[in-house]
Order: sequence, then structure tokens, then C-alpha cells
Amino acid sequence: MSTSTNPKPVRPIVAIVGAGSHVWGRQTALDLLLHPDFSGAEIRLVDIARERLDVVHEWVEFARRRSGSTCRVSSHADLAEGLKDASACVTAISVGGDRLWMYDAMHPQLDGIFQPVGDTTGPGGAMRALRHAPAMRNIAETLARVGAPDAVLLQVTNPLNPLTASIDDIPGIRVFGFCHGYFDTELSFAVMLGLIPDRPHTPAWFIDWREECPEVRVELAGNNHFVFVDKLQIGDRIYGQSELSELTPQIFDGPFREAVWSRYGGLVGNNQRHPVEFLPDFLTERWDWGRKWGMNTMAGEIHPERKTTRENQMLPALRSQLKQAQENFESTASWHIAASHEPVADILAAFHTGNQLDVHLNLRNGGAIEGVPDSAHVELYCRIDQGNVTRPEVRFPEKIASEICRVAQSQTLLAQCCRKFDEDTLVEAMLLDALMPKDPAVIRRLLREMISFQRAWIFPA
Repeated sequence: MSTSTNPKPVRPIVAIVGAGSHVWGRQTALDLLLHPDFSGAEIRLVDIARERLDVVHEWVEFARRRSGSTCRVSSHADLAEGLKDASACVTAISVGGDRLWMYDAMHPQLDGIFQPVGDTTGPGGAMRALRHAPAMRNIAETLARVGAPDAVLLQVTNPLNPLTASIDDIPGIRVFGFCHGYFDTELSFAVMLGLIPDRPHTPAWFIDWREECPEVRVELAGNNHFVFVDKLQIGDRIYGQSELSELTPQIFDGPFREAVWSRYGGLVGNNQRHPVEFLPDFLTERWDWGRKWGMNTMAGEIHPERKTTRENQMLPALRSQLKQAQENFESTASWHIAASHEPVADILAAFHTGNQLDVHLNLRNGGAIEGVPDSAHVELYCRIDQGNVTRPEVRFPEKIASEICRVAQSQTLLAQCCRKFDEDTLVEAMLLDALMPKDPAVIRRLLREMISFQRAWIFPA
């Protein structure tokens, strides 16, 4: 994978693969429509689910007209058609949807493995990686074949590190991953420090809260969903690792973050339900499978008591909006047409224009985090400038560095399985996982059971 290029100021073609998402697909397209660096760009919405794609396309087209954007928007069910000559591609696909995510979370509970999320590490993360790998590989290879030279592929599908690593060997494209965990960290810290009130997380508040408090910025490093604070800026003051103790215990938003501080000597980032899955002796019977840390035993998005899927929950409102817009375009004046807090468009714009942007990315370590192999995929604070990506050097206490290294080694092996499946390699990867039992026979049996249930997605014909 090359992290260096000379951006060319040509009209960009940006493809959003997985654009049939009624929430994510629409908002990503909207962010591109409203970004000044993509004025006149071609935005292609790509998804195999034609019916959902048509709904998103129609909504985005109405939003384009309302905003006055000069972008051109098209939709494509054919991948090669959607990626032809594309200078950038964003991937956020969901193979098997919430149904298989629910299975990934529930089946391991039979073996006493509880996952508050189950989409990044543990057996849930492994199955999700294997399930998405064939489609992800196809997208990357197609972009390399039909896209513009040195096209940027921005990967946002979980598990982020293994899937990003599984395609960064493909020549002709530049692959990076992105996650908004840094934003979740900043928001949590701002609330805990009393800089802003704790309010319902509406789209508007996600943007507006920064106007209510001093500057709050973090620099994180580690594995996706398992990152630690290297620097924390509050107003004009920057706290390094050795100075973070001045903010404790106020900054702890629960017993888990405080326990990690006590055990490892570092401040862990993200919403707590993510990093708790990566460390040993947190999601065990001793701690009531995480309940004593304030965790749920599975993600609320896929809880069996949920009355409808997230996508179907949004669909009636969208169809109502579209019906009104078809009858009277002026009804779109009441639509929420605004950029989100996600910097996806900013990242792609930085690569397109050559302008400087500081952002967290998922990419090869390249010597950034001390004690972690250079080739391992990690998440860390980076700078994009003139199409080049630079990484600052980060040094954590040995206890933290060894945990980041262990997770990176596990995910590297999982990425190898995503490229070419091998059961022994998969078992080796899972033996390094904090959630798994240390008996290879039990791991092998569990993985075989889970693979058998979703074999058609993991090994498509």
C-alpha cells in the first residue's frame, strides 16, 4: 500500500458502496454534496439492494436540489459500473445484516462468551470479518481494475483493522480505514468534565456541542475500538500521558474506565462497551459477564426484544417525506439538510486537493506505536498533507503496548484468513483473543459451528 501520491485537481468521482443504508448512505452522500471541495463532483450510490438504493437516491436528489449543489448523483446496482473511473470509494457494507450480527452475539453465549458489541473482536468479530471479506475483496479488486489510478478506498466496515488489512495488498489503490471513535471519546470526556450537559444524542447536538465548550481534542493510538489517549487538549492546555492523572477521577464515566486506569496506567478511549471486549478478566463470571461494569450482554441494536430493524424503522418516515416532496417540492424546506460530524468528506477532500488535515486513520503502524510490528494495522492520529500520510511516534507503558501488540497479532492472523481461509490460522488468532477460552479444541468446535451457520456468506460460490 502506498501512502504517498500527488493529488490532481480534477473533477472527482466518489462512489459510496453500501449506499442503500437509509441512514449512513444518505448522510455520507449529503456530506459530499455540501462539501465545497466536491462542488461539481459525481457522486455514485452503489448497492446490490436495488429497492433500498432507489429510496436513498431519490431522497439525495431532492436534497441536492434543495441545497443548490452542483454535484451529479447517480445510483448503480452493478459494482463495476459504479466504480468505473472513480477517484475515491467509501465502503460501508453489511453482509448478512443485523440477523447474523445477532447470531454472532448470541451463539457464543452457550460457551460463556458475552460480547457487549460483538462486531470487532471475539468470535463475533472473527465471523463478521470472514463474512465481509469476499465482498470487500471484490470491491477493492474492482476499484483497482476499473477505477482511476491510485484511487483512495476509505474503509469504514467493521471489524475495521482486519478488513482494511485484508485488502491493502492490492496494487493500484490506496487503502485506509476510518472510525469515529475519537469523536465519541471527545464527547464523553467533555460531558464528564462538566464542559457540556449530558443531553440526548441528536444529529444536531453532535455538531452544536463544540460551540458550548472550550476546545476538546484527543490524540489516540491502538487498535480500532481499543485505543488509549496519548494527548488530550482542553482549551489551551494539552495533557500528555503523564499529566492525565490531574483529570482523574472526574473524567471516569464508569467503573470500567477507572479500572483500566488502575490496572494499566492509561486512559482508554471510545465508548466503554467497545474496549471492554479486548481486555482479559472484564467480561467474566466474576464480573457477571460485564454487568458489574455497567455493560449489556449484547448490543442494543440487535437485542431480540427490539421491535423492528434499524433500517425498517427509518423507512416509513423516508417514504412519507418522498411522497410529500413528489407532490410539493417546497416540503423539502423542512428536511434536515446539513453536514454531519463525520469527517469522511474531509478525508477524501484532503486526498483530492492536497490540503492538510489532522485525523485518526486505520493503517499500517509503520513504526508509529513502539512495540507493535510495523506491518500491523492500527488506529492512530495522523496528518494528511499533499497526499502523504505521516504518523507521530507514540510510546505507551509496557502493559498497554503489550495488549495493543497482542490484539494486532490476532487481527493480522485474522486478516490472513480473510485473504485465504485456514482453520489452524483462525484458531491461532482466536487463542490470542481475550474473550476466548484457552482450549484450542473448544475454540475449533465453536468456530466450526458458527462458520457452518453462515457458510454461504463466508465461502460464496
